[in-house]
Amino acid sequence: MIGQAGRKRRLGACSLLLCLLLGVATAAADAPNTVEQSAAPPFVVEAIDTALRSPQLRGGIQAVIVESLSDGAVWYERNPDLLLIPASNQKLITTAAALVLLGPEYRYRTSVVTATANLHDGTLRGDVYLKGSGDPFLDSGAVDELVKQMVRRGVRRIEGRIVGDGTCFPPPQYGYGWSWDDMSYYYSAPVSGLNLNRNVLQVTVSPGKRAGMKASVTITPRPSGIAVMNRTRTVAKGSSSSLTVERVLGRDVVMVEGDVPLLEGSADARPIPVTVERPALYAAEVLRQRLRAASVVVSGKATEGATPASASSVLASFESRPMSEIISLVNKPSDNLGAECLLRTIGLVRRGAGTVSAGREAVVEWLRGIGAPEDGLIIRDGSGLSRMNFVTANVLRILLRYMAKREHRAYWYASLPVAGVDGTLRNRLRGTAAEGQVRAKTGYVSNVSSLSGYVRAKSGEEHLFVILMNNHACRNADATAIQDRIVRVLADYSGSQPMPTEKH
Repeated sequence: MIGQAGRKRRLGACSLLLCLLLGVATAAADAPNTVEQSAAPPFVVEAIDTALRSPQLRGGIQAVIVESLSDGAVWYERNPDLLLIPASNQKLITTAAALVLLGPEYRYRTSVVTATANLHDGTLRGDVYLKGSGDPFLDSGAVDELVKQMVRRGVRRIEGRIVGDGTCFPPPQYGYGWSWDDMSYYYSAPVSGLNLNRNVLQVTVSPGKRAGMKASVTITPRPSGIAVMNRTRTVAKGSSSSLTVERVLGRDVVMVEGDVPLLEGSADARPIPVTVERPALYAAEVLRQRLRAASVVVSGKATEGATPASASSVLASFESRPMSEIISLVNKPSDNLGAECLLRTIGLVRRGAGTVSAGREAVVEWLRGIGAPEDGLIIRDGSGLSRMNFVTANVLRILLRYMAKREHRAYWYASLPVAGVDGTLRNRLRGTAAEGQVRAKTGYVSNVSSLSGYVRAKSGEEHLFVILMNNHACRNADATAIQDRIVRVLADYSGSQPMPTEKH
């Protein structure tokens, strides 16, 4: 709107007034510091301002806050109350709320239940239900443990179906505003109350024996009902690969197409994760396969549905890790499925409904209780994958300050990536004063980049910081380099003396 007004050559008096008003508003939004920066040494403020004046950020907008954790002094503020897209900084809200509202000892329980546990000569007559409670990290090893428990109980034959029950989280299984063309990729896995192996299949594509042949496609695990469309061609060694592996939208069909070069020596093809369309059915099918591999005869097929009230006999159960560890599995690798399940779990436990709306209500109420303004955020999902999430830097500041000073601080800090060490920060800030001294959450979607968390300076002082960047045209690598410059300024601070000027 501002750009369109600026391009007009002839404006009436009303239009001119509108432009002036908009210009004032824009200047206020882009003002480097919206509060007096008396707490910070001037060279720190100038160094951050200089980083944010980088030409790569031209056309974009940034919100930045730096605050001392020791005395609450504000070292830097820019656009603290501007609503911006957080990307995966949304996970800070979701995981903090899960830790506090569910408790560090909360565990998911996945059960195998039936209407009757009476066995006659090892035979169980009737359907068997694999009932999920929302565990985002259930894997094939957990299924094997369930099978072992069933075998120890004497189950040798099941005359009935294996039914996957993920109904504790009702539809929709994708987040509000997620891109449809991302839905076959691991980071956009569908959300269910019964999840297995992150709801992805591992697809391995290996070249044929000679050029011109189709490549071979292997899916692990390979549930029945998964079809493969193989449109590949093996090409000579050293040729470029044009391989794409995707799931057809809305169907359990894996499309593999493109050129696959012959491998050098004994090199192995790397598995490519592809999402499943129906997670509960997938989990039921894997349980059925593992039972049969353990010599348990299953006469019925795998399917999905709700567990009836009559199915109250527990044959086997598996408990997840505690929430104190689960939030690390979400934050360090920035796991979207994990964050989505946590938001729905909060809704299920605190509001009685495993939905995003119920989880959002509980989270907003909690944030309001710790002093965050309700108009400072718009929650559309738990992971930040949606571009329709919005949050202010001020809300994240309040959250980070609260979590740094409460009883669950140790669990919270342990969940965040450490600069130069692990998670999504493992390759950033190595060899600088910030290595090992920064715990922060990264975030990225197209034209959005964020980094928020804590930094300990050479002086021993600890600061929280929030950096939200939106609408820039540069590569994410350029945006993160600017974020790293800001964090290094804070980590390098050793007292009141200016630091050497950096060359860029």
